[in-house]
Amino acid sequence: MEWAGPEAGNNLDEYTDTVISFISFCEEVCVPVRTRKIYNNDKPWFTAQLRRLRSEKEEARRSGDKDRFKEAKYRFAKAAKEAKHRFSEKLQQQFSEGNPASVWKGLKTITNYKPKSPQTSDNLSLANELNEFYCLIASSCCLQQNLQQGINQAAKLEL
Repeated sequence: MEWAGPEAGNNLDEYTDTVISFISFCEEVCVPVRTRKIYNNDKPWFTAQLRRLRSEKEEARRSGDKDRFKEAKYRFAKAAKEAKHRFSEKLQQQFSEGNPASVWKGLKTITNYKPKSPQTSDNLSLANELNEFYCLIASSCCLQQNLQQGINQAAKLEL
């Protein structure tokens, strides 16, 4: 794809649209897409092995083979009990370590706490105020650096 670059237009909006569309094109071409399954209602102790055993149990139930279903049900229940026990021990260890970070992590796991994502606003005046503020800081930093360099050069000349 040939990109026109800055000659895309004299308007800043046109230039921005051109840059964004080029970035989107590059993303579509270069970034691989993967589909992942997310099981949002599974418990934290529900592992991939348990998911496999549950599907085997359901398959055995649908097949109508009672002995196979009974065996698959037993294996699933046993593995679930072990997974719950391992998860419980892991949580107890987190709480007994005395490390506040691990305690909070355990509490978040137990309560399934997920912080709300911050909401952005489309307030143009706020964006302009922030831009002016950071430009002011950047210019004052540059001014201080230039002033310090001038002082250093003057000190070298006096010596």
